[in-house]
Amino acid sequence: MQEQRHSPRKVANEVLIIADQITGSQIGRVVNISAEGLMLLSDEPMVTGSVYQLNLVLPNPKSGQEKVAFAAEAVWCTEASQPDSFWSGFHIIDIDAENVLIIDELILDWHSN
Repeated sequence: MQEQRHSPRKVANEVLIIADQITGSQIGRVVNISAEGLMLLSDEPMVTGSVYQLNLVLPNPKSGQEKVAFAAEAVWCTEASQPDSFWSGFHIIDIDAENVLIIDELILDWHSN
């Protein structure tokens, strides 16, 4: 399969929780991320082609924010090897410039430690 990403994703060096903006419920944990997309490990399958309103819960506030809000489309979902777990790929389709910078800063922090 040919790589379609414009920027490579970075493996999360810490636990990053993704929550649904509407319900506030945790839907999974980030496996890898860039400002363009992410891979999620979840207990429930994501519906391919659906757009989700999500919050990335930051382990430490950045620029005074405790979360990064964005909309992302689920582009694929498959069962993980562990029971009742799913891998899902998301393309971020709506995020403001400030939140892009926070994701970039988070990734840079991982590589400076």
